[in-house]
Amino acid sequence: MDRFLLFVIVLTCSCILAVVWFSIHPPVPIWLVLALVGAAGLGFIRSVELGLKRAHSALVDPKTQKKIQETAKQAATANEFAQVGSKAAISALLPRLQYLFSFSGRASRMEYFICQVGVGIALFLGFLLLSELGVLPLLVILSSVAILLAFGVRRTRDTGVNQWWFLLILVPPVNLAATVFLLLVPTDEFKGKGI
Repeated sequence: MDRFLLFVIVLTCSCILAVVWFSIHPPVPIWLVLALVGAAGLGFIRSVELGLKRAHSALVDPKTQKKIQETAKQAATANEFAQVGSKAAISALLPRLQYLFSFSGRASRMEYFICQVGVGIALFLGFLLLSELGVLPLLVILSSVAILLAFGVRRTRDTGVNQWWFLLILVPPVNLAATVFLLLVPTDEFKGKGI
């Protein structure tokens, strides 16, 4: 142990004992309080100085330097793996998301049915689990509407009917009939008939 620090600790303990003695037998001299505060301050400063010296010597040590370099390499490798994984996930999900929200092309009866059921389940679970949150249910509703509109337009085009007929889904008495029509009519049933 450092001799100066040991001296300061002994001085601080002596001052504490003197303060206890004078608190029983007042008055406490001001020089004693100042000596106690000074000794405690010097002890704190010296212990911080010794701690910083030990930390510096530990960091300068070649073994510690080697461990730090190995840890930095492992962190860099893990970061590279995470970036590759996120890029792979984005490249795998992006075409599927584009397909869900795309209005071009066609959709078969089975795709349209799966879309209707999947969006229904997603909306049910979304409202069941997210009903207390503010904006998230609104985002679920808007994305579901966009997906249903995209699949509906593609399915209408697949039946051979002009895709503008899909707007009948917005008329309340007709929307059930339009949905049943899209689920039951085969591909190209009305192609070339001018509907």
